[in-house]
Amino acid sequence: SRPGDSDSDSDDDGPINWRDYYGDDEQGRLAAKIARKDSLALKLAQRPDRQELIDKNILLMQSDRERQESREAVGNKLTRCASRLSLRPTVEELEQRNILKRGTSATVATCVTERDGSVSALQLSFRPTIEELKERKIIRFNDYVEVTQAQDYDRRADKPWTRLTPKDKAAIRKELNEFKSMEMRVHEDSRHLTR
Repeated sequence: SRPGDSDSDSDDDGPINWRDYYGDDEQGRLAAKIARKDSLALKLAQRPDRQELIDKNILLMQSDRERQESREAVGNKLTRCASRLSLRPTVEELEQRNILKRGTSATVATCVTERDGSVSALQLSFRPTIEELKERKIIRFNDYVEVTQAQDYDRRADKPWTRLTPKDKAAIRKELNEFKSMEMRVHEDSRHLTR
């Protein structure tokens, strides 16, 4: 038997280098190619068939119609969840989940701490809806926005000092130096540093 056959090889020998077995010449390369194809054929022959994969729950036995129905069911469930997230839960739902506990107005008042005035979760559960806030003119926005024509102009900040001529700069410097020498108070020890 050949050295590349699975009968003569053990798996704990380490990696197999085909050049060591068959040599580096043309005939050795051809023999290595045939051995590789044989080992691939062996692996493909040992591969389990479709029914065996279905029995082991590796492949799911579903028709295209069943697959489509399950996808639609998941899609519908996700849509319901997304729409449910945008709605505020009812008082009954909150009570069922032990989020909201029925109590008197005294218990609501005690939920607000006197020290820092923080608001409890119980008070937050009594929030008004968006429609109520619009009616009470707390939220003021429209569903539609009016768009008008506007003149295009450069909105960058105006920098007038970039348009000064050298003559203007000299005049500003002269005026500043005169102000410093006449009107600014200077310490006696520093007077010799001024003009």
